[in-house]
Amino acid sequence: MKQLIIFMKKEIFEAFKTKKLLIIAVSFLALGIMNPLIAKLTPEIMKSTLPKGISLEIPAPTSLDSWSQFFKNINQLGLIVLLILFCEILAREIETGSLINLLTKGLSRTVIVLCKQFFLWGVWTVALFLSFIVTYFYTKFYFPDDLSPAIFPAIFSLWLFGLLMFAVLLLGSALAKSGFQGLFLVLLFYGGGIFSTMFTKIDYYNPFALSTKNMLFLQERADLGDFLPAIALTTLLTLVILWLSIKIFSKKRL
Repeated sequence: MKQLIIFMKKEIFEAFKTKKLLIIAVSFLALGIMNPLIAKLTPEIMKSTLPKGISLEIPAPTSLDSWSQFFKNINQLGLIVLLILFCEILAREIETGSLINLLTKGLSRTVIVLCKQFFLWGVWTVALFLSFIVTYFYTKFYFPDDLSPAIFPAIFSLWLFGLLMFAVLLLGSALAKSGFQGLFLVLLFYGGGIFSTMFTKIDYYNPFALSTKNMLFLQERADLGDFLPAIALTTLLTLVILWLSIKIFSKKRL
């Protein structure tokens, strides 16, 4: 435990020193502000682009529009930003040999992998919460309606999916010779998973459904309980992938 805490401090300090934490905070804060703002301004923007003499009845925006922006932006922008920032989290240290000195002093390879995994999960959790809390209060301010009754199941499913993606990122970083090779493996996994969502018959078992059904959970048009197989499989996959990362790194030549 002591080794884990010491190495975690090192990870946090390095992320702070390289301004990664600042980039993440600014990016996710900006997304949190933009989500309800885009939803609020979209009808006016659409009206301003119409030719003169043409009128179009555009529905007034609601909280659903704001949360739709939130889930789209987190999936398409926020998650990708984090994956790119940390694609070299293990591969770079393997490549440069910077861990050799720590290992010779008795630091466990298992501790290194666990620390980096917990760090990634922690960053994802805090970043998601930051964007969520800003979007939540701005949405309540701009759209005080009752059209989004189940926000927490929708957020939970996205958060759990993110844990899986960052486990895959660490595995890719342990396998690959460079960070961008690892990122490529993650993108292959992500692309294959998104493709699998086309087969709706397996939705209840598909971990990627947890990142695409958020609006249905939000509106209570789908019950998160029905997706317990997907939740269980996502949790199992995450733990198995973490175990694989530990095994692969323990045999890696530095």
